Amino acid sequence: MRTAAVCALLGAASLPGPSAVAYAPQAPPAVSVTVAVTDGTDDTEAGKRLEYRITVHNLGTTDVRRARIEQRMPATTTSATAAGGIVQGHGMGRQKAIWRSDLPAHDIQVFTATAVLGDRPDLTTTAAPGTLRAAATACVYVDGSYAPAACSGDLDDLPETHPEEAGRDGWVWWAVAAAVAALFGPGVVRAVRRRRTAKGR
Repeated sequence: MRTAAVCALLGAASLPGPSAVAYAPQAPPAVSVTVAVTDGTDDTEAGKRLEYRITVHNLGTTDVRRARIEQRMPATTTSATAAGGIVQGHGMGRQKAIWRSDLPAHDIQVFTATAVLGDRPDLTTTAAPGTLRAAATACVYVDGSYAPAACSGDLDDLPETHPEEAGRDGWVWWAVAAAVAALFGPGVVRAVRRRRTAKGR
């Protein structure tokens, strides 16, 4: 009996069992997506309403479920909307539009958003640090990842000055004119008096 039991155990051990590879976690299929964002213009100014179009293309052969599409608005945005999505954040430099959507294989999806720009807080602060531009970025995230699968940006030139600066320049010119009048006015008056005195003689 013992010999038979041992032989049975040896025979079972020699049979091919389930491969360890079969139980190994499978890597998710590679995702290939692109994103493009544009507002159809190259320059803008405070008070202007920008209309953004975000185009997402799934180039892969696998559907992407519940992708997250995010667009960060320009830093001077005062109000924003996202058709079919939500807007998070309040105040300048903190607003972004977010959408959740399935991306079927080879499919193209379009999302739209708007942003209204305000003035730069002061003359030394710009919409994008170190530039005079309004910058917006759009990214696609899949599988709950914090790293984007694709990103794109849109830049619009801003005017070199804004109304406050123009008004300030006007006051500077008035001040200069007043100073010139104060310096040369008395001399002009004396010259006129001398001429009148000479004619009277």
